Amino acid sequence: MERDDPILEVEDLVVRYGHRTVLDGVSFTVRRGEVLVILGGSGSGKTTLLRTLVGLIRPHSGRIVLMGEDVTTLSGARRRELRTRMGMCFQGSALLGSLTVADNVALPLREHTDLEESTIGIMTGIKLNLVGLAGFGDYLPSQLSGGMKKRAGIARATVMDPEIIFYDEPSAGLDPIVAAGIDRLIRKMQQAFGLTSVVVTHEMESVRLIADRVCMLHGGRVVGVGTLDELERLEHPWVRRFLSRQPDDEPGTDPDFLRSLTGAG
Repeated sequence: MERDDPILEVEDLVVRYGHRTVLDGVSFTVRRGEVLVILGGSGSGKTTLLRTLVGLIRPHSGRIVLMGEDVTTLSGARRRELRTRMGMCFQGSALLGSLTVADNVALPLREHTDLEESTIGIMTGIKLNLVGLAGFGDYLPSQLSGGMKKRAGIARATVMDPEIIFYDEPSAGLDPIVAAGIDRLIRKMQQAFGLTSVVVTHEMESVRLIADRVCMLHGGRVVGVGTLDELERLEHPWVRRFLSRQPDDEPGTDPDFLRSLTGAG
């Protein structure tokens, strides 16, 4: 298929928690083979959007068409089958502490296939080598650094050779050097396998390194979709403040108020 062929189409998506609307008419597409970053501030709805895209939250209304299937109308069995064609890399890696790294990576293969253990071992080893963890298969998650846990999570998310992978804050909590390594790994997966990636983040350095396009959320709505250069030319005031790291006006920052606190004349 062509690179511009949409693998994911989101149409007028609405998600509510009680009476509070968290996502309000969200629409965008993800092209096959691209890295699309979902970018927004705290409370913008980006994590809720990601959880809805992978089927963990059922929307109030709207459509999510993933690989030609409307996931909002699928039965439980069909939805589980579709999930085997996607990967999810959680923010905290979500490795099972009682299992070795290799067993964590092999878990989807054991749960969803009838492959022989010898084949599972080979496939697991390939993925661990791909993410730079060859030789660490017998380690427990507690013996790994934060960056290594992220890499193990990516190995597990890709072990079924998915067509699309979703990342929740993949570089959160990592030092800049380790975070850059995770960013390069995401790009490596795209370039080596044509893997489509949807990445939720608020880290601008990561956005600049990995994003083909960016979907910006603010207040539960899409305020811009495009390349980073295109978004930086938008006239939207919040987009401009976010991308240029300009803080909102905050109470208590005017000079008279500060002088009153310090007792200065």
